[in-house]
Amino acid sequence: MDARTIMETLGHSTITMTLDTYAHVMGTALRAASDQMDDVLGPDLSEDDPEGRARPDRRIRGR
Repeated sequence: MDARTIMETLGHSTITMTLDTYAHVMGTALRAASDQMDDVLGPDLSEDDPEGRARPDRRIRGR
């Protein structure tokens, strides 16, 4: 769920309040979403680091 929806649902007056309170949960949720996308699409193996993770400094080329 996106931060704006959480903010409105909980009645927070600012997005900053929501992010300051729930940033640790959102990071976990983003990682879970990323893992699910890898399950469906497969990881980008063309430029992985030695531990098998995609390198964040590389952009997808040709798209």
